[in-house]
Amino acid sequence: MRDLLLETDMCTVSDIIGKEMLAVDVFSHAIKYLKDHLLKEHKDRGTSIKDLDIHWVLTVPAIWDDPAKQFMRKAAEKAGIDSNRLVIALEPEAASILCKELQLAKYEDGSDSINVFSPGQRYLVLDAGGGTIDMTVHEVKSGGKLHELSRASGGDWGGVLVDKTFKQMLIDIVGEEFMEEYCRFNTADYIDVLRDFEIKKREKSETKLVTLKISPTFSENFKKKNSKSISQKTKDTKYAKLLKWEGDKIRMDRELFESFFTPSCKHIVDHVGEILSNPKVKGTKVILMVGGFSESAILQDAVRKAFPECRVVVPHEAGLAVLKGAVLFGHDQSVVASRVAKFTYGIGCSELFDPKKHDPKRKTKDKRDGKERCHCIFSKHVEAGDVLILNEDQGKHVYHPIYADQTTISFPVYTSKEPNPMYTDEPGCNLLGTLEMDISDITGGLERGFEAKFQFGGTEITVSARNVRTNETAAAEFNFLDDEP
Repeated sequence: MRDLLLETDMCTVSDIIGKEMLAVDVFSHAIKYLKDHLLKEHKDRGTSIKDLDIHWVLTVPAIWDDPAKQFMRKAAEKAGIDSNRLVIALEPEAASILCKELQLAKYEDGSDSINVFSPGQRYLVLDAGGGTIDMTVHEVKSGGKLHELSRASGGDWGGVLVDKTFKQMLIDIVGEEFMEEYCRFNTADYIDVLRDFEIKKREKSETKLVTLKISPTFSENFKKKNSKSISQKTKDTKYAKLLKWEGDKIRMDRELFESFFTPSCKHIVDHVGEILSNPKVKGTKVILMVGGFSESAILQDAVRKAFPECRVVVPHEAGLAVLKGAVLFGHDQSVVASRVAKFTYGIGCSELFDPKKHDPKRKTKDKRDGKERCHCIFSKHVEAGDVLILNEDQGKHVYHPIYADQTTISFPVYTSKEPNPMYTDEPGCNLLGTLEMDISDITGGLERGFEAKFQFGGTEITVSARNVRTNETAAAEFNFLDDEP
């Protein structure tokens, strides 16, 4: 999904039977359904709440980048939500805010409650959802403010990966062609299988056998297309002693069932280990597990076994922590006081060519004034890993026009995954958008100064420029979805 959101708003997404729709329409319809359902519920209860009375909060994984967040904002706007009344919240932050407000979290055995949110406490937030796994480390400061110590990271290792591993087992038995055909023409039956599997994923049970419901159409259709029954075919596979078909049920050894979680759990445990080994988060001894997948006893056990020195905290209704925390975030966004920059941010500019500094191949001679310049310079304002104090100006730099009679100035804003990019056309650099500023008053000529600065407020970015002499300002409005800004 993350790759999908990096494309333009013209990209499409396919459903389980191959039907395509514009991705932005799929997301906007889902958001609109939730919005309309909420308004209808209030209307049915006799409460007179209107659309414009609501400040909307849309949650996204913290590992998503700025274009992905902008994609979701556009989908929300298409769903009828006023952009000025919409805020994007990062899921692990929202969950962390809720748990901080509750001040209580339960041990896995349900015994004593503990307080992990006293000032100075550091904890790793493991937000395990269906699609993505988000992780970050927070420290509680005085006044209950949260400071991010490590930038959000993770991957596509959520509950869906467990589903894929389960599906692969079925493919190993019946073949990929049959499986694709069954999903296409028996979609409702297949979805029922996944629903029952989802229930089993969260159940806390130590029985030797795990029973899953599966529609009789699965084995019936297989028999129609093959000389062997599905039970006979299973005996020819590595699952012969691990799985049995009984009518509308599959009975499998718990060892086989738990093996579906292995790829996901390994990715998660390995990544937690990487984060905790970072000197910047030294002293972190609490792991806060939130998100629907965190309700899985198998995942909880994997984390506990891998990190016995850490206290693993799973709040009540971990799957609702993001939802409830988002409401609190909507009321007070200042609770998150700082974040860590995921990327390096800068402005693309030109400099007079310096043979000691610039690549000789990049030297160009200006036809207008005859000066030798180097273009596509990445002028860094914020470096990946920097601590960003929210709603405060970051990385102020002053720029000057190239020509004395120049009447407009452009500030192309770039990001890079590298800490010290030299040029804006290097691999890993991406153009976010361009801030244009009118400088038609040419008083001062080349000495005119224009201060550009970044501000990271909420979960999105503002870039502004100020005429140093007149104090006139302009702010950037990025459209991350266009091929060309």
